[in-house]
This record gives sequence, C-alpha cells and structure tokens, in this order.
Amino acid sequence: MTMPTVDLGCGGRKRGDIGIDMVPQPGVDVVCHLGFEPIPLADGSIDHVFAYDFLEHLPVSVHYREEGRWQVHRPRIFLMREVYRILKPGGRFESFTPSYPHVTWAQDPTHEAPPWCRESWIYYCGTWPELTRTYGIDFAFRLVGAEEDGGHLRVVVEKPNDSE
Repeated sequence: MTMPTVDLGCGGRKRGDIGIDMVPQPGVDVVCHLGFEPIPLADGSIDHVFAYDFLEHLPVSVHYREEGRWQVHRPRIFLMREVYRILKPGGRFESFTPSYPHVTWAQDPTHEAPPWCRESWIYYCGTWPELTRTYGIDFAFRLVGAEEDGGHLRVVVEKPNDSE
C-alpha cells in the first residue's frame, strides 16, 4: 500500500495527496504553522514529502522573551526534524528552492536570508554530527541528489532504513 505524499507550504496549488499550509484556503488539507508547530501526522507514516518554493520563506531563527529570558527558535531545523519524524524509513524529502546566484533567490521580499544551497544540506545529512547536535540537529538524512534546475536547486534526501 502506498502512503500519501505531503506538499509542505502548498498554498492554493496542492501537488500532493495532503496539502499543508499555515493559511486555510482551497487545496489546504491541514493547517499548521510549519517550522513552529509539529506537523500533525504520525511518526513514520509518509513515503514522500516535498516543498516547492517554500523553504526559502522560513526564517533561520526567531528570538523572543519568555519568563524574562531571551530564547531562540530555529524554524528551519524544527521543520527538518518534523519531516524526518513523519517519513517512514526509506521515505524521501524533495525540495525546490531558488538558487544562488539566480536572481529569484533575492527578488521576492518574503524570502528569508541566507538562500539555500547544496552546502546547506550537509548539516542535515550527518556530515558533522558533533557540531550539528549543538544546533539541535539530532537526525541525519542521506543525500540522494542535488542539482540545479532552471534557477532552482532540487535536493532529494532520504530517511535511512533502520538497518543503516
């Protein structure tokens, strides 16, 4: 049985079986403030997650005061951990983001800096586990592929099987 495909940040143009976005509108099946709230799907329940022109809208960090102390929340890391959690072993996450130096990464005023690049993904793929654990990255995808595609970077990562 094939498990559903999830489209993160789908807006009104859902491409998967389950569209998730923070704004309720046609095509959005699940309303969730991605990067800030847990994705309301079961652990290991999804074969394929993709994000098309979405990840670049997430801030790197948000600082806030709680109980008189400054705190930091890292939405990109939080979302990657959630994607890892909902993917079944062997499941894939596919991302399309505007790529540097193509003008599309900088022209949209809602894009958060810095832009995603191939090297951004090594942090999520276990290259430096001692360092990334200090950032709260306690998981490691396996890089399947990364390629430039018409001003976009297409990256595919996979959740390793339990035996890997």
